[in-house]
Amino acid sequence: MCSYTGEDPVPLRAADLARLASARAAELAADGRSLHPVIASSRKLAEHFWGSAWMRHLALCEAGGLCLSPGRTLLRHGCVLDLQIAPCSIRALVSAEELYEVELSLEPLDEEKRLALRTACAGNVGSLVALLEGKANDDLLHTLCDPDNGLLPSPEDWHMSCTCPDWTEPCPHAAAAIYAAGVLIDREPSLLFTLRSLDPSALIAPPAADTGVPLDPADLGKTFGIDIDL
Repeated sequence: MCSYTGEDPVPLRAADLARLASARAAELAADGRSLHPVIASSRKLAEHFWGSAWMRHLALCEAGGLCLSPGRTLLRHGCVLDLQIAPCSIRALVSAEELYEVELSLEPLDEEKRLALRTACAGNVGSLVALLEGKANDDLLHTLCDPDNGLLPSPEDWHMSCTCPDWTEPCPHAAAAIYAAGVLIDREPSLLFTLRSLDPSALIAPPAADTGVPLDPADLGKTFGIDIDL
């Protein structure tokens, strides 16, 4: 059963969550804080391949016993006021009973997993565009989304830190950040590769051709017309 174990045992109503989040965002903006809020624009939370795969993965984790639904509630009511994805890390500012700072970190993919992914993709993906759009055969997509060896991290893989008093893991605020990351990845799938500290171009070339030299983010940004911070 999902339960909040913080200092305030009475959950805030949805209207209160949204009101507090809006007020806190306005205060931070007035103080000059640059925010990158994540807004859930649809009930599905994701519409495209990688975002949908992220959400399905979380659904499987929740079916396995992890308490993630409070995070969805916070996200849907505009409580993720700031979220930034960097290599192997996510930082977020989440409004709830108080304003909480969340830090999530991942271990980098080990070389064995990287090699397995490159081997699976070699010759099976036509372009970076196809990879980012999830356009490949079913077997390859199954490999890329494998819960143990694919690109999608499970909540158990995260090292979590939150300024809230909740001892559960993930706490609602960390869960909100994980869901919010999926929303951003749905809009900009290159962020998944940023998060996994993996150059997507390395999955296109044969393993032997991968020199380990990362693709220039500026070149990749020009290809897709987006800003990428790898």
